[in-house]
Parts: sequence; C-alpha cells; structure tokens
Amino acid sequence: MLHKFKKHLGLFCCFLFVIAIVFYFVTLKDIYHQASNIESTQASFQSFTTKLFQSEVIENTVSLHYTLQNPKNYAIEEYPITFGDFSNESFHAINKKTQENFDILKSFPYKELNTNQQLTYDILYDYYSNTLANSDLIYYSEVLSPTTGTQAQLPVLLAEYSFHSEQDVIDYLTLLTKMDDYYFSIIAFEKEKSNLGLFMSEEVAKQIIDQCNDFIKEPEHNFLLDTFNTRIDALNTISDSAKANYKLQNKSILYSDVIPAYKILVDGINSLVDSSVNSQGLCYFENGQRYYEALLKRSTGSSKSVFELKKLLNAYMKNDLTQMAQIAAKDPTILATSDSYQFDLTDPSLILEDLKEKISIDFPAPPEAYYTVKYVHPSLSKHLSPAFYLTPPIDNIADNSIYINPQSNYSKIDLYTTLAHEGYPGHLYQNIYFNYNNSEPIRKLLNYSGYTEGWATYVEMYSYQLADVDSNLSKLLQLNNAITLYLYANMDIGINYDGWTLSDTSDYLADYGIDNEDSVKKVYLAIISEPTNYLKYCIGYLEFMELKNTAEKSLGSDFSLIQFHKFLLDTGPAPFYIIEKYMQEWIKAIK
Repeated sequence: MLHKFKKHLGLFCCFLFVIAIVFYFVTLKDIYHQASNIESTQASFQSFTTKLFQSEVIENTVSLHYTLQNPKNYAIEEYPITFGDFSNESFHAINKKTQENFDILKSFPYKELNTNQQLTYDILYDYYSNTLANSDLIYYSEVLSPTTGTQAQLPVLLAEYSFHSEQDVIDYLTLLTKMDDYYFSIIAFEKEKSNLGLFMSEEVAKQIIDQCNDFIKEPEHNFLLDTFNTRIDALNTISDSAKANYKLQNKSILYSDVIPAYKILVDGINSLVDSSVNSQGLCYFENGQRYYEALLKRSTGSSKSVFELKKLLNAYMKNDLTQMAQIAAKDPTILATSDSYQFDLTDPSLILEDLKEKISIDFPAPPEAYYTVKYVHPSLSKHLSPAFYLTPPIDNIADNSIYINPQSNYSKIDLYTTLAHEGYPGHLYQNIYFNYNNSEPIRKLLNYSGYTEGWATYVEMYSYQLADVDSNLSKLLQLNNAITLYLYANMDIGINYDGWTLSDTSDYLADYGIDNEDSVKKVYLAIISEPTNYLKYCIGYLEFMELKNTAEKSLGSDFSLIQFHKFLLDTGPAPFYIIEKYMQEWIKAIK
C-alpha cells in the first residue's frame, strides 16, 4: 500500500514538475513579450518626440537658428525661411496640430515609458492641455510691449544671429526681406484686437511708437549694419568679394524692408490708438480675469490659485520684513552703511570668474563653456531690460552672450548679483548644464519661464552671501531685493486681477515709504503693459524656496544643498507641481 502510494506520489510530483516547467516557460514568454512591448512603446515615444521637435523647430527660422547650429545633425534638410505670422488661419492650424499631437501623446501607455520619458510626457501633457483650454483667449495676448515685445527683442536677436556658414548669411538676408510682411501681420493682429475692444492702452501704444522711431531715426547708423559687417568679416569660408557683396545686400535690405517694417508698426499703431478702451489692468476687459489666471499659470509655472499666491507672497513679505527689522535693531548704523559701503569688484569678466569659483561648494560642476559680455546698443538701451542672456544652440553650448544695459547704471553689489542671475549660477549655468545633461530635444523648445527666471532669481538671492561684503549688510541688501520683488508681484496681481487704479497703487506704495508720483506712474504703466512679467521672477523664486523647505523638512540631516540643486538642474524647466512630484520620489530614494 505504501509502495503504491509512493508510486502515485512520484507520478504526482513528476506531473507538478512538468506543470512548473510549462509555467516557467510561459512566464518567460510573457516577460519577453512584455519587455518587447515596453521597448516598442519607448522606441515609439522617442520617435514621436523626435518628429515633434523636427516639425516644431522649423516653424520660425530665428528660433531654428538659435536652437540648432547644424540642423542636418537632427535630420532637418529643408526648412522654410519665415518669422511665422499672426493670421487667423495660422492660429486655427496651430490649434488643430496641437490637438492632433495631444491625442497621439495620450495614446502612449504611461507606465511603459521610462522615467525620463514619463517626465517629458507629464510636461507635454501640461503644455497641450493648457494651450487648448485657453485657445479662445488668443487675442488677449500681446506681441508688442515695451520690454519683451517683438519690436524690442527681434533687433537684438538679429544682431546676435551667428554666421557659421554662407547658408546662414543667405538665410539671414532672406529673413530680413520678410520683416515688413511679418510686421504687417502683427498690425493685422492688433486690428483684430482693436475690433474686439482689446487694444493696448494709449500710453503703452505711444511708448511703442517712440521705441520704433528711435530704432529707425538714423538708418545710416543702425546697429544692424555694424553688427552684420562684424559677423561677415569673421566668416572665413567665403571670399572678400562675396563679403563685400553681402554687406551691400544687407544695407539695401535694411532700407527696403527693415526700416519700412518699423514704419508699418508706427503707422499701424497710430491708426489704432483712438480705439483704446482700457488704460488699466487686464481685469477691466471682459474675461480679463480668466485670461490673467491662464497667463499667470503659464508665466510662473505655478499651479497655485491667485488667492494662494497672495497668501504665499504676504507670508514671505512678513518674514523678510521681520528679519530686516531685526538686523537694523542689532546694528542701527547698517541702513546708512547700505548707501555708503564700498564694493571694488566691477569688471564683468572678473565677477563671473569669481562666481564660477565660489559656487562649486553648493552647485554641481558645469560643463566647459565660453561667454562674452556685451553692451546693449544705444538705440535700444532705454527700452530693454537691465541685463539679459542669449541662449546658444543646443548643439553648441560653448558660446554664450550676456548683454548689459549701460543705462542701468549699476553700482556697488548690483552688477555682481545681476551677473549671478544672468551668468553663474543663473541662466548661463542652468542652460548649459541642462543642455549637456538632457538628451531630449523637445524639452529644449518648451518655455517655462517660471522655472528659468525663478531659478535665476533664487541664485541671485543666494549670491549675496558670496560677495565680499559684511554678512549682515549682504543679508540686508538681499532682503531688500526680495521685498522689492514682493511689492511688484503684489501690484501685478492687484492691478491686473483685483482692479487697482493708479490711486490704489499709489496708496499701496505709500505704505512702504514710496510716494514719488512719477515713479508710481512708471511702475503702473510697466505692469499694465507687461502683465505677470514680474511674477515669473518672484513666484518662480518662491516656488523654489518652497521646494527647498519641503526637502529640508523631509530629509532633515540627510539634506544636501548641492544634491538638491543637482536634482532641480537634472529635472530642468517644468511646471512646479511636476517638479514636486518627482522630488517626492527623489526624497524617498534618499530616506
């Protein structure tokens, strides 16, 4: 009986063994197919984002040139020479294309993507969903504005348009011939805004007219002549006779297309000035608050509501004012010292080298790069930012340009912290680090200014402690800078969302000892002409501070500032709620 039982038991064990083997191979087969499917999904997603990059980057030749030095390396053989346009047909085509790309994006199984692809997916999903949700608000946007408008920015971009080959020269000159048509399409856009009761304020319009007239009043001395000649002379791949011919072409096109383009803007805006119906904030337009909310989200990358942002601003304002008062109480002479202290480091190149050396303690090493400090041409100096950084092509991150506006009259520590913002560890550093360490080209096209300007402001505040100034004084100066930002941010929300009048704004600033009527009016005009412009700096900065506070609280003694900065830099430009999501995973991996 026992023998029989053993015999059956042996057969049963053999049966189980066979079943186990079968299941083993079935499981291996499933795993193989699953792995194969995942690889296929990831390859398909890579193909999608590559094609997306190739199609998007050629929509605007200036953008293409600033993004890629050698388009052929990205399988881009042919491309139209265009600035783009602002026609209704173009907007409809863009919306259709956006919806198609969004549908393709949503078709990918999210869990089958690798971590970097999931991050790209999240960012694209955010971009597409917000773009489509607010596509009906296109005529609330403004392409012409005193500081960030096309008429102010485009000449600088053209002056910095690098020549690496003769084809670059040909593309550049061809572009110039299209400037009058491009500006005509902008005026058509402004006319439609006017028809909808959305045209800019009369005072802003007059500012832009003055700016355009300044640019064209001395065509024989226009800086697009000198800068072109300098760039063409440096190109060693063409003959001297070809260079001379191109110089003549450039001068001819300047007179036949560029100067007339700015006259088109002047005449067009002049014809529309009387249609202005709103000299105050965005909220005085119908649906103005809704547009401001959308613009705020896009500009800052913050998902917080206006109410939440006000609360955040006021909390930091209260804290920084308290710290400032405590420093002043401990040293009653420090306020006077803040006006009279000495700061000897004034050479921009020496400042950048000083910063580059000192940041190594708290920031990962950047890739090697070169930079040139340049000065804004006098014809644009009174209209452009105090300083700005021009990004190099993603396939040649070595050559960088930082512009300083001479009219800003930097004194003492100001130039030091400004170059920290624009250079190391600010825009230049963040840009070359991200381009060097991130291989996904489509990420380089997505503009999240809340991240980029927020980062630059965050490190600008950090840089005060690096300057060779008394620590209490540097802290006081940093707090003063931050509080000034909070004031501008509160005014931006107050004017454009809550409907503050000029009188309301004057009363608000008077509470902080600012009562110069001309200054108040200039601030008010700047805020209505560039809504949310200050917020991308301020809210971006505060979002980084909030991320830092969260990481420090979660990690305690395990928190490392250099590793935190590395995480932020590796993640790159994105909405802050997405950065927060990946930071939680980063924190879990450390704990």
